[in-house]
Amino acid sequence: MNIENRIAQCVGLWLAEGDQNTKREITFTNNQFMLIKYFHKTLKKIFVFKNNPRVYIYSPYKAYKLDFLLDDTVFRYYVDKRANKPYFVYRVSGRYLVQEWLELIKKTVVREDFYVNILRGLFAGEGNVKYIEKSKARVLRIAQGKQNQLIEKILNHLKIKYSYSSSERAYVISGKENLTKMMKIKVSYLHPEKHQKFVHMYHTYKEEHYPRGQLKNLILKTIEDRPKTSSELSKIFNRDQSRITKVLIDLKNMGKVKNYRARSLTYWTANKNIIIISDRKNSILSLLKIPKRTSDVSKLMKVDPKSSFKRLKELKKLNLVERDGRGLWHKIQTNHQIIVA
Repeated sequence: MNIENRIAQCVGLWLAEGDQNTKREITFTNNQFMLIKYFHKTLKKIFVFKNNPRVYIYSPYKAYKLDFLLDDTVFRYYVDKRANKPYFVYRVSGRYLVQEWLELIKKTVVREDFYVNILRGLFAGEGNVKYIEKSKARVLRIAQGKQNQLIEKILNHLKIKYSYSSSERAYVISGKENLTKMMKIKVSYLHPEKHQKFVHMYHTYKEEHYPRGQLKNLILKTIEDRPKTSSELSKIFNRDQSRITKVLIDLKNMGKVKNYRARSLTYWTANKNIIIISDRKNSILSLLKIPKRTSDVSKLMKVDPKSSFKRLKELKKLNLVERDGRGLWHKIQTNHQIIVA
């Protein structure tokens, strides 16, 4: 994803769960550390920090510790007995930094081509999924203390019908047509828990019969931005995995998709600029910043030479490495985007 779209998503995250009153620091709160990391990494790409960012971790139990941290970031741990689960507060200070951030937000929210990504951020922060199995009630909500002009502009632009509930203090979106539109724009994908709930709720609709060729087109659009396994596509389209696999093979024979094997899973993509590799192959690529023999790679990876040679040959097929006449393996520069699965 390009940096402008990442910024738009972070603008949505901040509008949902950022402190909009302070003029001295950018603040963002969420219970998903991956979103804190995403927010931090995006800001680092566009700003120069004069002060180290801080992350405050609040947990209902004292023993909670993060397994990994962020570079150049100060971490502080606190107990909050009112919390149901850990949550994180990200802060980076700087008066001029805040001014630049607010100016960037003003430029972002007026551009309609950023509306989808802003909505994704807003939903990751303030969205929730409500499914009542008995009544088959299916609802998406975006919490807001009062009506929000930007949210209404975005939903109107996307032709998604909604209502604002004063009692629930939230925008309410229901009906299969509207939920289908929300699913197509991947409104929930930034937040793993909400995304899982939304996908589960959406798949409770009875299976539809697609017109001839439509399923192929829908699958192509779905795997254009982010690779998927046949199992994931099966859940998205409420079809047997064997049926999805047959469609994918047909698309591959037509030259419209590619598949890659990583960690015993097969990933499919319609983006020809993407190469998907396992974390082990990625580790080997990192080692080959300096050319090495197969035996060197096997020692550093702590695996037998046959296994290393097999991985290196697989990387060679992907045009990511080559072997010279002295038996040294070299990493090849590529214009493709490498995704580690």
